Amino acid sequence: MDKLERSVRIDPQRLKITMTAAGIHTDKELAEKAKITIRTITNVKKFGTCSWDAWNSIASAIGCNPIDLLITQGYPDPKLVTLAALLT
Repeated sequence: MDKLERSVRIDPQRLKITMTAAGIHTDKELAEKAKITIRTITNVKKFGTCSWDAWNSIASAIGCNPIDLLITQGYPDPKLVTLAALLT
């Protein structure tokens, strides 16, 4: 199994939005709640990837569906589509 199969692509912008919505304001606070290192959070925000375990821990700490944090290549962000529909 290569590295890509063991990692998940997370959208750093979605991570920031869900953190704010959950009232989590710092990477340190998220790391403590997720029981992972602050370096992992920094790397997720910088590179947009993490392990499956870190992805699950982050989503649980934020209280969101893990799918809300993913990048899905070739598909539009469903939230953006919904917002665009409301604006027209």
